Amino acid sequence: MIKILSAVFALIISLMPFGEKPERKCDPVYSGTFIQSWMSAYWDGERWAEEVENMERAGVEYLILQDTANLSADGTWQLYYPSELEVFAGTETYGADVIGKALEACQDSNIKVFVGLAMFDDWWVESALTATYTDVCRVMSDMAEEISEKYDGVYGFYFTPEINNMPTMKIAIEKIIEGINIVIGKIPSSKPLMLSPYYTEYISVPMVMATEPMWVYLINNVNFRDGDIIAPQDAVGAQWIQENDLEKIWKMYRAAVDTSDKDIKLWANCENFTLARAKSVISGIFVPPATLNVNSVPCTIDRFAHQLDVASRYCENIITFSYNHYHSPSYVNPAFEETYLDYVNNGYVVETECPTIPQKLADNEGVLTWEESEDNIGISHYIVYRNKKAVAYVEAGSELQYVIDKEGTYSVEAVDAAGNVSERGYF
Repeated sequence: MIKILSAVFALIISLMPFGEKPERKCDPVYSGTFIQSWMSAYWDGERWAEEVENMERAGVEYLILQDTANLSADGTWQLYYPSELEVFAGTETYGADVIGKALEACQDSNIKVFVGLAMFDDWWVESALTATYTDVCRVMSDMAEEISEKYDGVYGFYFTPEINNMPTMKIAIEKIIEGINIVIGKIPSSKPLMLSPYYTEYISVPMVMATEPMWVYLINNVNFRDGDIIAPQDAVGAQWIQENDLEKIWKMYRAAVDTSDKDIKLWANCENFTLARAKSVISGIFVPPATLNVNSVPCTIDRFAHQLDVASRYCENIITFSYNHYHSPSYVNPAFEETYLDYVNNGYVVETECPTIPQKLADNEGVLTWEESEDNIGISHYIVYRNKKAVAYVEAGSELQYVIDKEGTYSVEAVDAAGNVSERGYF
């Protein structure tokens, strides 16, 4: 009865008008980052040291290894640390010992390491509807026990399967809870467990009021301990939600977490990228809308700053996916980190100086070319227009060209890493 009343109370809270913005619970900056294990699998000590220096400069205090084992659809495992568990017998470690290398690199820094456990490829289709999920959860629980004994300095663990509000998840919610409890039972009480679920407006009932009871039920039936963390993805980068829906989503999570009788921490996982989405007949209906970018790219800092601002009013801390993938100057255009740090150093204000107009647009045998624009910090990308319609996204640092496939009037504008847009240059 108490849990039912909690769900009703949370639902009423989430449906109340927003009114004035709530006071900030944390600064609108990130203090942690996810990194996928494949990225660092072959890093040597020097490369790790460089990345730790980068992360500390950006204010990173928590590093979350996204997964350290993955079960492929063909039944084979990919492993990122040397394990003696029977389930991994005959499986070679992919690259270096990612856990050991991360802990070694961070031991003289202020960065605390969460270790992600196991994931399986069929999760996105099967959810917990088959025995695979429970089997993988048992593997995760054994991994948590082994890793705790094998390595010193592990701060916490990350439950890798990403729970969401799609129909398969709602149907299997009891099994999902059971699996989390299997894992949490083997994690030392001193090491927090982190989950990072997400909300989707697509392939589901696109209503908060139909979703919040699911989160309340999960939160109140998982055997969470004081200090465990729910760090939902804001899902803006993957476009599962639209940016203007952030307020109601975070309000939903806050109300749901507040129903728990445990001291669960609500963190935000703000996405600092824009996923590439191809156009289809169901874009924006059953799947997120198509994007102009054909590669996954860092988002401009103006959008990211808005995400951070909203999250900071509901959450006790903010992490991101991902500094290493989308802000580290060792991996991407340095303009993104420089612009983010400028935002932090200027009191959470994004700079507003526009780039110069793209010059010397020319048609070189059916290929439109132009000269690089200048900016006070750095260019993110260029947008090519045909007859005033955007037709291409060209990343700065790549070859500045666009194949002209149709007749028309072409123009190009430059966008800096803060999201400021130049006037258009015309051909």
